[in-house]
Amino acid sequence: MKREPKIPFSVYSESGEGCLIPAHKHSDSMEIVQVLDGRLNFSVGTERFVAEAGNFVFIPADITHRIEAEGRASLRGLVFESSILEENMAHFDTEILYMFRVQSRNRIAPLGKDHPIYPILKKYMAESYEEFEAKDVCYKLPIRANIYLMMTAYLRHYCGSKDESERMVYHNVLRLRPVMEYIEENYKEKIYIDDLADKLMVSPDYFTRMFKESIGKTPIDYINGLRINRALELLENPRFSVAAVAEEIGFCNPNYFHKIFKQYMDVSPIAYRKALSQS
Repeated sequence: MKREPKIPFSVYSESGEGCLIPAHKHSDSMEIVQVLDGRLNFSVGTERFVAEAGNFVFIPADITHRIEAEGRASLRGLVFESSILEENMAHFDTEILYMFRVQSRNRIAPLGKDHPIYPILKKYMAESYEEFEAKDVCYKLPIRANIYLMMTAYLRHYCGSKDESERMVYHNVLRLRPVMEYIEENYKEKIYIDDLADKLMVSPDYFTRMFKESIGKTPIDYINGLRINRALELLENPRFSVAAVAEEIGFCNPNYFHKIFKQYMDVSPIAYRKALSQS
């Protein structure tokens, strides 16, 4: 029997009260969410914020997220595989893709009606939803085209070099790439700022300042953020005790893990796991 090829994207809508989207992540897919009505509380990794009617939120791949309504609210979402974007940029603009990956993960925030790319997102999200619902002949082609147009807007938003300060940030993010890759591969281990600075042959003070100005977080905050993001995923699995989760992400002391987790998430690991089970 001939197997139907996998669709590299999907469009969905949700409405109601309380938890609309339980905690989950897309390992290889990105997501654009539009708030249609009401107010929504987003938890995207360690970031928490409120998005109102009309706002758009971009959710990068491989990050746990949850959406809860304040009262009654509704949303629309477009989930698409990262390959849709990457397959057309594999042989060029690799710097742009890397810059986008870094900035989209570390500068997550709602995008409102006054933002320059808002009209683009609104137009093509609506068209994608209509095409997906109708499923007319060749409906996948216009949706794919709309994804390209929306992601072009996002790429220019995150990576556009509009002035000297932004061009400097762009340069420094690329300069930090070997350090960022080292952190992602070794975040479970003890990482020293002096060693990271040595990789770029700069002083620890200069390195810390450059990192914060370019990434938006201090090196320690970034490292702990990676650890907590991984903890959010592990806490979904009841087979892992809280102590085992702490050890898995590099916290030898469960009490210190408890302290850092609560600092980022405003609740203890146990309370977070309990909330998951009630979603």
